[in-house]
Amino acid sequence: KRTLYLSMVRSFIEYCNPIWNNIGKVKLYTFERLQKNIIKWIRNEPLASYTNSQYLKHLSDLNILPFKELFIYNDLRLFYKIVYNLVPLPLPHFISPVDSSTLRSTRANFNIIHGLDYTSFTDTIDIRTHSALKDSFFHRTVQVWNLLPYQTRQSASLTVFLAAVKKQLFQSVDVSSIIPIS
Repeated sequence: KRTLYLSMVRSFIEYCNPIWNNIGKVKLYTFERLQKNIIKWIRNEPLASYTNSQYLKHLSDLNILPFKELFIYNDLRLFYKIVYNLVPLPLPHFISPVDSSTLRSTRANFNIIHGLDYTSFTDTIDIRTHSALKDSFFHRTVQVWNLLPYQTRQSASLTVFLAAVKKQLFQSVDVSSIIPIS
């Protein structure tokens, strides 16, 4: 049942990830409600009532991310491929590596200044004057990318990177943001 769901439903949504990522909360909740019902079906518990914590536990057991985290996961997957030249798509001119010579010496910047972190990027678009780009793929993904530990960003392979990202996303899920309790 899990395989059927992932191949017939999730695959269509993941295919258009950059588009779905900008949907509003109401539509996101609709997707999440659908997935909650499918999780009940997969677990043969069609009449069960899950709290958000129980739902997240079942998702984790089935290795299925909530939709909000799935969209982030897929954005980061594509960004990793772009950064490491695994796809023929260059970074746009407004995304560039952080220049360590312009940073103050702080604990937060230690790894960049000392050359340990070479995968932090800066976005030079001024959102106040280019508001149409505020939800664009590169703008939103660079922000999330830079929040990842530099060891994750510098993973030797895409498989290792994705495993670390998925683990971090499961750990960072906000239970209250999944589905409104009604």
